[in-house]
Amino acid sequence: MAGDPTKAALWEGADIYIHDTPGTAGPADLTSPWGAGWGVAGLLDGEEGMSWARDEDTNEFYAWGNILVKRTKSKHKRTVKFVALEDNDVVFALVNPGSTRSTTAGVTTSKIKVPAGREFAFGAELRDDDKIVRRAVKRAEVSEVDEVKESESELTVYTITVILYPEADGTLYTEISGAVHA
Repeated sequence: MAGDPTKAALWEGADIYIHDTPGTAGPADLTSPWGAGWGVAGLLDGEEGMSWARDEDTNEFYAWGNILVKRTKSKHKRTVKFVALEDNDVVFALVNPGSTRSTTAGVTTSKIKVPAGREFAFGAELRDDDKIVRRAVKRAEVSEVDEVKESESELTVYTITVILYPEADGTLYTEISGAVHA
């Protein structure tokens, strides 16, 4: 058999992390916690997973005879889409940027405002047995929140798309990966 099945991944667990301060770096290794200020989005829809997408414009230039001679790329964009299953403070802030929520004596009051732009640092962690992948984005922003349906027969979910902004040197995110042995 050609290939290496140990390089295939079916992720058993994942977490999304948000830090309110853009520019914040993620952990530098696979075992350190995400650290102070990183909030977790909670339960995620594992079947939907995380979708990392790329989009860019291309132009192709042809010579006589329809021979492709050059191709240019521009307007590169990266996004990550995930489905949050919890209505916690991290998800609330992603879905309703600029809004507020407070809880007193077990009663939560939310003031939902017209969404304002809100940049943050974004982190993702995927786990498969002893294999871990961590990705840290220093600057990101929610670009889309799908319709939120509330019903008696389906779980309320929050489908969130986050756009990644590059650093000055063009870095979109830093990824560290490997096996952690107990």
